[in-house]
Amino acid sequence: MPHSYTIPPQDANRRLDRFLFAYLREAPHPLLYKLLRKKRVKLNGARAEGNETLNEGDTLDFYLSPETLASLRGTRNIPLAAALTGIIYEDEHLLILNKPAGLPSHGGVSMASGENNDHLLARVLYYLYESGSYDPSAAFTPALCNRLDVNTSGLVVCGKTLHMLQTCAALFAGGGFDKEYLAVVEGKLEGEATLTGEYFKDEERNTARIVIRDAHLMGSSKEAVTKYKSLATTDRHSLLLVRPVTGRSHQIRAHLASIGHPLAGDVKYGGYRTSYTPAQLLHAYRLTLSDASEAERFPAPASWTAPPPHKFRRFIQECFHININKI
Repeated sequence: MPHSYTIPPQDANRRLDRFLFAYLREAPHPLLYKLLRKKRVKLNGARAEGNETLNEGDTLDFYLSPETLASLRGTRNIPLAAALTGIIYEDEHLLILNKPAGLPSHGGVSMASGENNDHLLARVLYYLYESGSYDPSAAFTPALCNRLDVNTSGLVVCGKTLHMLQTCAALFAGGGFDKEYLAVVEGKLEGEATLTGEYFKDEERNTARIVIRDAHLMGSSKEAVTKYKSLATTDRHSLLLVRPVTGRSHQIRAHLASIGHPLAGDVKYGGYRTSYTPAQLLHAYRLTLSDASEAERFPAPASWTAPPPHKFRRFIQECFHININKI
């Protein structure tokens, strides 16, 4: 008798071969296609090619011994992680978080300590596992739909189901979310403006550079578009509400530095250190769905706000004498 598996809602709309890559995670890809050719894996009782789109309720039959199936599936261990804090919103499909400054969005390699096991995604997965929202044996793994620089705080969206992950990733890529950041920059910057320029990324140094020029002079590089509005100023600093139209890496930091107003604390891009925080004063403050066609997939109103970190709020109150809650 074959082992049968019914496609759950979180795996609907997924290509069969991509589902199998995740479900039989220990199997080399050539082996998976060989199993399909030899009809060792069938979709709804019929031969499958691998390019079919799965629907909720579809049945996969695996003509493999229990021992072979278990070895191909493997196990995914969820390591113990620090407590997940800053939950702004959660339902069965969506998790929206206020990431603290200093915490990476994803894991990576640290020159000082090797593998970095404390990152936002690790905390998310352990939280979902502990709450029963995530089964490590499932083919789908929840993931972040956007990411912030290590030292940038604020709103990060996690898709708890494949469909929500795909929906949010497409919205971020296509401008379907209106993103608003709070930023403190060096110098006095008044009014509001839309900045455009050519974007260049130095992957080796992990820095970006934006050259301000007219559209007809643009070369073959990527375009960066950033809007800002000044909320308050002193002789030394300005508080801005920033809306990145495009979503390039380090875009806000590089764009404001390119006009002579780097972020306060952002030493990499020319800012001065502050006594409030060792890194840039940049916070992903508000996220609003701007694509009305997707409104039914989100709770109404589809807008979320994350309070800035305590030291960030202190800087704003002591430097500009304004209440952040009234912005």
